[in-house]
Amino acid sequence: MPLTASQVKSLKCPEDRSQIKKSDGNGLFLLVKNNGSKLWRFRYKYALKHQEMALGKYPLIGLADARIAAEQARILLSQGINPMAERQERKKKNSAEDTTFKAVAMKWWEQQRESWTTDSANRVKRWITVDSKEIGEIAIDEVDAGHITELMLSIEAKGTPKKAPNVLSTINRVYGYALAHRLTRHNPAQGLPLRDILKPLPKTQNRAAIITPEQLAPLIVAIDTDESGNYCTVEALKLIPRLFLRPKEIRFLQWSYIDFDEKLIRIPAEDMKRGREHLVPLATQVIEQLKKIRSITGYSKFVFPNDRDHTKPISKNVMTNRLRSLGYPADIMSAHGFRSTASTLLHEKGWEHDVIETQLAHLTGSATSRAYNRSMYLRERRKMMQSWADYLEDLKGYQL
Repeated sequence: MPLTASQVKSLKCPEDRSQIKKSDGNGLFLLVKNNGSKLWRFRYKYALKHQEMALGKYPLIGLADARIAAEQARILLSQGINPMAERQERKKKNSAEDTTFKAVAMKWWEQQRESWTTDSANRVKRWITVDSKEIGEIAIDEVDAGHITELMLSIEAKGTPKKAPNVLSTINRVYGYALAHRLTRHNPAQGLPLRDILKPLPKTQNRAAIITPEQLAPLIVAIDTDESGNYCTVEALKLIPRLFLRPKEIRFLQWSYIDFDEKLIRIPAEDMKRGREHLVPLATQVIEQLKKIRSITGYSKFVFPNDRDHTKPISKNVMTNRLRSLGYPADIMSAHGFRSTASTLLHEKGWEHDVIETQLAHLTGSATSRAYNRSMYLRERRKMMQSWADYLEDLKGYQL
């Protein structure tokens, strides 16, 4: 009669015996010793001789994994191959090459890279070499579910829990490759209950956003070349893709916040969603645009004053309405969506997650570091913002 997981867990060897065997059927059994150890064994017949193959120790190898290993051995037997001899050959092969998780994962990556875009290939490579670094130097056959669980918790602790499903999916695919090439007999990532390991992600309000260069290029061209409509609305929508600010922060932007000498916008805490001062490095193209706008709206304290009352900013929905007039409906793009656009594409380009998150004015680092270092990653952010502005110009040139 087949074993159950609860039976395997509770089995003990009687004190008057050195060991007992409990069969799961079809040659698979559990050897329970009086020292408490539990060992999986597979008994089979090859070349008219009975042989016994070790499959691993419980609980490192659970009941389901033991059954998979036994089934793989039966498949080899059906092909006229001795599973223990095959294992020895595999070990010899592995000893002659690097079989760490990272090495095997990079072989899989090399095999798959032609099927991906350059940005996607780079992103998957980062998931392997950076995000999975903690298991990178462990032999692929020795990584267990505990290692991967610790890796997922580490990703969460770094403040990037949204990466965890992607990293886990990549690990699963690497193990599919390793199994196919007989570099391992188990996949410790298979069936890992991620939602039970990590805390639930906070509910977020999803806003429509374009996240591919192919779709972004014509949008930027439309924004930058169509001059129809109110001047402040036109210029505000030109600015928002290049600053990563929220629509409200663009609307309430004041000339006193802009330091042309330092090439910075300093938005005071009271005008930010998180209640913290925020610094926005200005690319050369943005500085030129702001200087032109100042020659038109410099009479107001607001960069984009209301037509009817210059002591107030432009109205709440004008940028969204302009997107609609350019042919972009609510389910395709929103004014707030430019933040997601920048975040997605910059991550794909390999910019550091914390640098991007800081520029988006999201919470990063400890409370102490946030309190004492308002200029966090400023040097990197200056480079990133200029690179992003150049990228948008390149997109426009490609589209035109």
